[in-house]
Amino acid sequence: MIAELFYRRQALVLGTLSMIGIVVFWQIAVDTGFINPFFISTPSQVAAEFITQFQDGSVATNVAATLHCFAWSLGLATVVGIILGMLAGWFADVESALEPFIWFKYSAPTVAFYPLFVAWLGYGTPTIIAIAFLFALTPIYANTLSGIKNTDRDLARAARSFGARPLDIFLRVALPGSVPVMMAGLRLGVGRALTGVVVAELFGANAGLGYAITYYGQLMQTTKMMVSIVIVIVLGVLLTQILSFLETRTDSWRVDSNR
Repeated sequence: MIAELFYRRQALVLGTLSMIGIVVFWQIAVDTGFINPFFISTPSQVAAEFITQFQDGSVATNVAATLHCFAWSLGLATVVGIILGMLAGWFADVESALEPFIWFKYSAPTVAFYPLFVAWLGYGTPTIIAIAFLFALTPIYANTLSGIKNTDRDLARAARSFGARPLDIFLRVALPGSVPVMMAGLRLGVGRALTGVVVAELFGANAGLGYAITYYGQLMQTTKMMVSIVIVIVLGVLLTQILSFLETRTDSWRVDSNR
């Protein structure tokens, strides 16, 4: 029974064990003098400092500020990316018109536009949301485009044979079939949106996890800085795993042709 449970949850078990191994190695490497604690602190000190910051409310304040910008940026990127992706996937002219802008945005370093957004929107939340929005937009758009363009031709042909109109094929064949691919793009967008928020907060914010990393880093207070870094990592893992679960659920209706 234990073996069966292990195989069912193998990815979760192995991932958890690897994380525990990293933490143990980190603690041992510092305790034995292999790594100077000034540069990376220790897990025990970070845990103690996390409790302190949690009790004084700074953790809640910074996490709330980061999640606020994250939610707005991911929400906007999801709406805009899915709408543009569906239009571009269904209409070749729209794809041709959008392609130069999308791939220019993809290839150009988004952070380079930070000074422009500061000039347009000022320091703070609007600029952070704009930067994170650009970070997250491309994977959501690209996956939605791919999902719509790669509609199952056999299903579309069968729908036409029963008198389905182009709108019916889009709504009943192309759109449902592309949902799993959209979810995969959304999973990528989650990580990029969180990255965008933290990167933007590093440059100009008065709250948030990125702001805390910069603030404590400038003061050379490694343990306090590591608290925010660890929280960012944990948030990234949790959000990505949630989207991975939803992605699996949206793909559960497909029939395995190998059976």
